[in-house]
Amino acid sequence: MSKPVKNDWIDQITHKELIMNVYLSQSLFIAAALGAAFLFNVPFPWDFNKLSLSANEWTVAVGTGLLFPFLSIQLKKRLHSDALDDGGINEKIFSSLSYPHILILTGIIAFSEEWLFRGVLQPLIGLTLTSIIFAFLHVRYIKKSILFSIVTGLSFWLGMLYEWTENIWVPFFAHFLIDFISGCWIARHSKNKNKDSEIWSVDQDDE
Repeated sequence: MSKPVKNDWIDQITHKELIMNVYLSQSLFIAAALGAAFLFNVPFPWDFNKLSLSANEWTVAVGTGLLFPFLSIQLKKRLHSDALDDGGINEKIFSSLSYPHILILTGIIAFSEEWLFRGVLQPLIGLTLTSIIFAFLHVRYIKKSILFSIVTGLSFWLGMLYEWTENIWVPFFAHFLIDFISGCWIARHSKNKNKDSEIWSVDQDDE
C-alpha cells in the first residue's frame, strides 16, 4: 500500500506556523460573522437560555458527533490510503497537540464556523448555498471525492439540525464532537506510530 502523498508546502511549514494559521483563519471567520451580522442585521444566534439542550437535541447532537468520526475511522481501515488523503494537514495539526489543546482548538473551530455558516449565512442565503460554500472552503478535499462527499453531507446535516431545532448549540456540539474525537484519534494514532518506531529502532540497535 502506498503512503499518502503530502503537499510540498505542508512539509515546509512548521507545526507551530500551521497552528497559528488555524487560529488566524478562525479569527477571520468570527470577524466575518460579526461584520455580516451587523451589515445585514442578523440576530446574535448564541442564546444561552438554549444552552440546556432537550433530551432529543442531546441525542441528535451526540449521535452525529459520534457517527461521523466512526464512519471516518472505518473508511480509513477499509479504503486505500489515497482515497482519504488530505495532504497530511490534519495529521500535522493534531499529531503533536495535547488533548486539552485539541479540546480548546476544536471548540474554537466549531464556534467560529457554526456562527458564520449556520448562524449568519444560512439565514441570509439558505441551507443549500451555505452548505456548498462550506464544502468548497475545504479546498484540499475537492479532488478527493469521498472526503468532499463527507464534508458536503455533514454541512447539509448540520444545517438541517439548525433548521429543525432553531438552536445553534445543537450543530455546535455535533461539530465540536466530530472534530474533537477525530483530533484525539489522530493524536493517539500518531503517538502509537512513534512508539512503534522507537521500539523498532531500539531492536535494531540491540542487533
